[in-house]
Amino acid sequence: MRRRGFTLVELLVVIAIIGILIALLLPAVQAAREAARRSQCSNNLKQLGLALHNYHDVNNTFPFSWMLDIPSGNIQRVNVQVWGTRILPYLEQTALYQQYDSRFPAVNELAAVPQVKQNLAVIQTVLSVYVCPSALGSPDGRIYNADLNPAGWPFTWRAAPADYCAISGVRGDFARLAYANFPGGVGGAREGVLQFAGNDPNNPAQISRTVSNIANIVDGTSNTAMIGERVGGGEIYLAGGRPAPSGQPWDSFRRINGGGWGDFLNGEHWYSGSLFDGTPGPDGGPCAINCTNRRGAGFYSFHPGGVQFLFADGSVRFVSQTIDAFVLAAISTRAKGESVQLP
Repeated sequence: MRRRGFTLVELLVVIAIIGILIALLLPAVQAAREAARRSQCSNNLKQLGLALHNYHDVNNTFPFSWMLDIPSGNIQRVNVQVWGTRILPYLEQTALYQQYDSRFPAVNELAAVPQVKQNLAVIQTVLSVYVCPSALGSPDGRIYNADLNPAGWPFTWRAAPADYCAISGVRGDFARLAYANFPGGVGGAREGVLQFAGNDPNNPAQISRTVSNIANIVDGTSNTAMIGERVGGGEIYLAGGRPAPSGQPWDSFRRINGGGWGDFLNGEHWYSGSLFDGTPGPDGGPCAINCTNRRGAGFYSFHPGGVQFLFADGSVRFVSQTIDAFVLAAISTRAKGESVQLP
């Protein structure tokens, strides 16, 4: 009897067709997955917005971005706090919040104090609401070491990641570029919604600032962003998702990147931009979205084309990385008087 079957040519044709179909379907599958991740990331920001507004309802103010208190200039009695820990009860994390004692910092050098040791354990807890699914790597693997010694502070700690950070305001080259044609230029109010509070007797320039309430947002809550995406952790990324090389200055940037939800550096993000490849210019640069996630440079995500921002009215909007510098600066400030509309 004669057996029927496929010829070699027919098999090769079928394999080729299957390969073409996979090649056509793969981008669609990847796009669908990214759409789901971006949606979850947006939901995280909406939860943070609800928590910030509930905090405001109770306290008639938004939390400080970060707080510093050095009684009588004694660095061994320093207390530093950040907005991420203040809103824990409003994120259904009351049990975790009750383990955290805000009278004490979370730094290794003071870990002999039981409350400090407990605080360190709390800020190493991974919380999904602070993690964008599009960020690279497992959240558990992004618990990182921070070290302020290069910046002149004798403090180190470990922190779980946050892919969202406060917007302190705009400065440097980015601010000068953005406001080059604005009446009055770069001067005036350039601060964001969440602001520093406290004192540093060793640094007279570090003065107490008024913590914001809704009445302080004179540019309008729908026109002013509070929180932006900036993938956290100890890795520095450059344009195109490239990890920064090893060596200086990148190693120092990694240690002070402020990428944790309980990391007080997360609350200090006066951004000045960078060059378009992600490297720092003399005082920043013209790019502030998706060029680098370095603290003080701008905002960064692994969403194609831009990042998401939480606005003071509780809305979440996607902002293109090609946005005009003036518009981005305008939505980052609460009281400079710009009149803009997002495209």
